[in-house]
Amino acid sequence: MKDKMKIMKDIRYITGIFLTTILFLNGCVDKFDEEPPFTPIEYGSIVPISQVKDLYREELSKPWYERTPVQITEDWAITGVVIGSDKVNGNLYKEGYLEDASGGILLKFLSTGGFYLGDSVIIHVKDLYLGDYGNFIQLGDVPYTDNSGNYRVSGFNKDRRMVKVSINHSFSPAQVGIQQVKNDQYPGRLVQFHGVQFASYELGKTWADPLADPPAAANRYLEDCDGNQIIVRTSGYASFAGDPLPEGNGSVTGIVTVFNDDYQLIIRDFAEVLLDGERCIQNAQELGTPVETLSEDFESFSDDEDILIDGWQNLMIVGNRLWRNQVYSGNSYAQATGYGSGLEYLEIWLITRPVTISTQKVLTFQSAQAYWEHEPGNHPLEVLVSADYNGTNFYSATWVPLSGTLADSSTPAHAFVSSGNIDLPVAAGQNAVIAFKYTGSATESTSYRLDNVNITTGK
Repeated sequence: MKDKMKIMKDIRYITGIFLTTILFLNGCVDKFDEEPPFTPIEYGSIVPISQVKDLYREELSKPWYERTPVQITEDWAITGVVIGSDKVNGNLYKEGYLEDASGGILLKFLSTGGFYLGDSVIIHVKDLYLGDYGNFIQLGDVPYTDNSGNYRVSGFNKDRRMVKVSINHSFSPAQVGIQQVKNDQYPGRLVQFHGVQFASYELGKTWADPLADPPAAANRYLEDCDGNQIIVRTSGYASFAGDPLPEGNGSVTGIVTVFNDDYQLIIRDFAEVLLDGERCIQNAQELGTPVETLSEDFESFSDDEDILIDGWQNLMIVGNRLWRNQVYSGNSYAQATGYGSGLEYLEIWLITRPVTISTQKVLTFQSAQAYWEHEPGNHPLEVLVSADYNGTNFYSATWVPLSGTLADSSTPAHAFVSSGNIDLPVAAGQNAVIAFKYTGSATESTSYRLDNVNITTGK
């Protein structure tokens, strides 16, 4: 009997716990189903982004140390499409970019997230502040003074200022050239460059330095085939900061910014960097029509003058130098050197105009060296021939090394030596160019010289 009473007591106890649990869960469900409190964001007249930025133009005309942030007192709002978000690739942090038909603007946020590429939003800007950093206008909240004594705007609370209207809007970047964006109409806007590549002296570098402590941002120079350049600025915290720069030519999409007098491009999405085509050669002179023979002694050039010969090409492949004319003891010659370049790698090509090779042709030249600094086994000069180079297909052409006598570390400085006769290949109906390729650096900085280049008919 006692056992039965104990069982009944246990059942009543368990049932009580079960009913209490059900009631508790029902209460929780009711709370979860309740609509969260919603306070609508009030905003006044919607105005163009450019109209808001114009409030700060007068400050930009002042010296930086006299500028003060401008509070927006008008009951305004701006609307546009998000073109830059801190939730993609880590190249932005607590900031984003908004663009409308009139232009774009950088927004400083109190926190990350909630602001995604393609979002269409309305932002109430009354009582926010406009400031700048290096002449680049920013929209934020209450100003503060940074460690350098500059007024800066703090981040604003998106939740109290922003209404998301819709998502997944496509926004086409402006199709522009590098020089075209260097005015006050483009900072803050999304653009796309075509036919661009990183400068040759940037190749081998990474986008930034994520291994520094703390990770360091970096500037890398992007250029078009006419030599026009713009800085690509990348955060050391970007997910691609440690990746090597792409070496090809192609298109890049990004947001234009400015720092003092330097226009910059910020990559908003690494997937929009498409540089896998053949590089172009900047300012390449037009290759001349084929000749039967040629002779060049460089006597027509002045001292310290770039070698520019009609029909020839003098090409900066890596670095910022060309073959130059020099005069020593009354003799003019072509010279390439890495001395004082500050470069990790330098590559310069001097290419002759084409010569016919239907019959045997013979190449001769003289070479000399001075201030030899190349490591053993590394020679500054390589001589090559190509029968399929047309003046533009530098990277896809076939270049074949030629053998001849060259001045080396054992040759007395400034003393010219003859190459000897070098037979060129024979190919009916074809032409060929000769290339003199110099490679060096700031440390392997040997000065190398060429003179009396001749291509004659064979015996």
